[in-house]
Amino acid sequence: MTFGHSLLGLGLLSSLTQCGKKESYPTIVPIGFMLPVSITPTNAAMHLGDTLWLKADFSDSLLDRNSGRRFRVRPQDAAFNYAMLYKRLTGIGQQPVGIASTFRLVEKVGKASINGTSTGSFQPVYDGNYYHARIGLIPTQTGVTAISMLITPTGGASAIGNAIPFITLPPDSKGQSQKAVFDESFFVINDGKFTNFDLYSQNTRAFSLETGTQITQIIYEKESTFTVEVK
Repeated sequence: MTFGHSLLGLGLLSSLTQCGKKESYPTIVPIGFMLPVSITPTNAAMHLGDTLWLKADFSDSLLDRNSGRRFRVRPQDAAFNYAMLYKRLTGIGQQPVGIASTFRLVEKVGKASINGTSTGSFQPVYDGNYYHARIGLIPTQTGVTAISMLITPTGGASAIGNAIPFITLPPDSKGQSQKAVFDESFFVINDGKFTNFDLYSQNTRAFSLETGTQITQIIYEKESTFTVEVK
């Protein structure tokens, strides 16, 4: 065999070896952030014209609900959309009614706005280590009112599943590379304990009480929604 034929044979062997290898893809790791806020007073009833105070004082080391780990997230790393939903609960089996425009907002710390029939938003102030907000929410109509708080990456719900470029994960226990992606994220109101879920479940369909409900729906109804009757 000539030298040229030897090189050709080596080249073919190398090609066959490469073709036999399986392409390695990173393991997808969903990261769902949980941000603590409070809404007070926590009473299940309030008088028309009284003020609910939304307060945030949380570290930029945000908790991932899936792993229990914390990741530093600064405004320059990722601009989140902090959404708020304002709805009147009209009874089990009835669709809630959007009432965002009936709320007056008082900006003490941070910014807040009403963006649609049922939607609003707020933006806390960042001091380099912590996020702060103090926003007054004043209802101007009576009824059983639910205020829900959600977090989405820039791009909205369609960005769920997109890569998180500012989080680098080490290889897993098998040496496989890992890639962080956005998962559904939530605000946790009053530690998830004082949200008046009983009032919520008495005035609208509560999927949390049904068998087989996904954990994200349970978090949304029980921990990320505050319900109050405005009299």
